Amino acid sequence: MLDILQQSLEAKEIIIIPGREETEGYGALPVRDLAAGWEIPFDVYIKIKKKGETKPRFIRSCARGEVFPEEWHQKLLQLRIPCVYVSLEEMDRVLQYLHHNLEMVLADETLTEKAKSLRVCDATHMWIHNFFANEKQRAGQQVKLALKFLDALFEVIKRDHYHIYYLMEIRRHSYRLYTHCLHVSLLGLAFTRFLNWDGEEILEFGLGALIHDIGLIHTPRLILEKQGLLAPEEMALVKRHPLDGYLMMQELASLRREALQMVLQHHENGDGSGYCSGLKINAIHPWARILRILDSYEAMTAQRPWRPAMEPKEALWIMRTDWEKSKLFDHHYLTSFIRFLAGGAAAR
Repeated sequence: MLDILQQSLEAKEIIIIPGREETEGYGALPVRDLAAGWEIPFDVYIKIKKKGETKPRFIRSCARGEVFPEEWHQKLLQLRIPCVYVSLEEMDRVLQYLHHNLEMVLADETLTEKAKSLRVCDATHMWIHNFFANEKQRAGQQVKLALKFLDALFEVIKRDHYHIYYLMEIRRHSYRLYTHCLHVSLLGLAFTRFLNWDGEEILEFGLGALIHDIGLIHTPRLILEKQGLLAPEEMALVKRHPLDGYLMMQELASLRREALQMVLQHHENGDGSGYCSGLKINAIHPWARILRILDSYEAMTAQRPWRPAMEPKEALWIMRTDWEKSKLFDHHYLTSFIRFLAGGAAAR
């Protein structure tokens, strides 16, 4: 094991804020998700950049099969290093490790509900990262694993009707497609519970929300993160993503038809002005109508490279105005969503 306590690295040489490690074959893993004193079934890396170097390097700090020591864990915390890194090639091992640890985390009475929420979100976030980045991982087994993570999320939410507000505090400040999908899924789990859906349907809705933007992986990142208006040809590429996602996911037997309709129809508007098919409200699947609301709300209240985040009240006012002008959203679900958020705000 590489001992940070004895190596010549200075704390300022260890890169604290994650960047685009996926382009280099790595993914960020929060330090809190590593269990001190337990064997780690994958290699763990730290990311450094020494003075004079143009590119960062990944140094293996704990080899697969070694025990992650408490002393090393404490040193990382002292240096205020929030995450380590894992190879995307070992993501299967990482996800299985996280899922195994979740069972202990949820049963640990010494942890706060917010701490448990963070750990569950971490595991789900890693699954989304893997699902979006690795085409080989989009198989039935991965879908089943996602349902296990969602089940853990749902268990956290069930303990407190308004626990979604703790979960939403966990926002990351950088724009990531899979982070957006996680936030929409969190909202979906809580909102469908508010609507008194049964547990199985809630989980299936959450899964549809997790993958609803999968088609955007075919859209260049420069377009997704462009500041300012998109050119017509760029917008045409963006508008393909619901159909692209549907075509990618339709062969997965583990996905319910309703989840596939969420992927295909989540940008349809009630007045027929949406895409890809220009459907009007009665032709849009009810699950897709709900997702349209959640997706719009999350997008407006999250920070983007080209604008700051809106306040929730401002976002809801815009959505209500859009409905009054052109009936973009399902009125029944929009009204319920406003009541859901208003109730949660009052409970905080």
